[in-house]
Amino acid sequence: MNTLFSTLLRPAKTFNEIKTAGKFPTTSLIIVLFLMLLNLILMVPIMEKITSLTFSTMNIPENQRETISQVAYKMRYLQAFGSFIMYALTIFFYALLLYAIGALAKAKLKYKEALTLITLSTFVIVLGDLINTGILYIRSLDAITNPYEIVSTGINMLTSVDQVGPTLYTFLGYINPFQIAFIILLSVGLKMFTDIKYAKAFSIAFLLWIITILIPTMSVYFSQLTLAKSGML
Repeated sequence: MNTLFSTLLRPAKTFNEIKTAGKFPTTSLIIVLFLMLLNLILMVPIMEKITSLTFSTMNIPENQRETISQVAYKMRYLQAFGSFIMYALTIFFYALLLYAIGALAKAKLKYKEALTLITLSTFVIVLGDLINTGILYIRSLDAITNPYEIVSTGINMLTSVDQVGPTLYTFLGYINPFQIAFIILLSVGLKMFTDIKYAKAFSIAFLLWIITILIPTMSVYFSQLTLAKSGML
């Protein structure tokens, strides 16, 4: 845990020390994964509310809606575990993506180093997720009236789903202090590990970030498109 907090407080020094040591921060990865799992467990009641809101807006018969809701309720913890597995694999995928982008940018970065940078930089995002979950509980689950209004830390709070639509609202939710901190930490880490200029390191980190947030954003877009075509919206 000390390594993770040191990354937040003294990123340049911490990344440089880890590079010099040449060891992968296995403990940090385990802590990040544990915090991800913890957040997903805390999110279970919230996702139940989201599922209920989602089904209530669909143009499907009442009996089918009730059946689907019951199945979703029984599978809620299995769904949380499935999400955990997906998020865990995502860390390794993003590390591979960072490694590939680094190679294209001619930054000398090994995959283990890319995984180290993603692990340590992701910590701030996980903290942001936990804080966001806490805010949702403080506000009360009854305050959630739209399935997309579950991000309380981004600039999406300046507008609403009705004004900009689910896709843009989701994108705006990713523009928050924790995501920005992720870009900064990753930029510093890239600078320390590869000795490239900060401008280049920032460009690589920003490109990776754009790709990572476009994946869930486009997922929302295509899900909305599919539901609209099927007449369920």
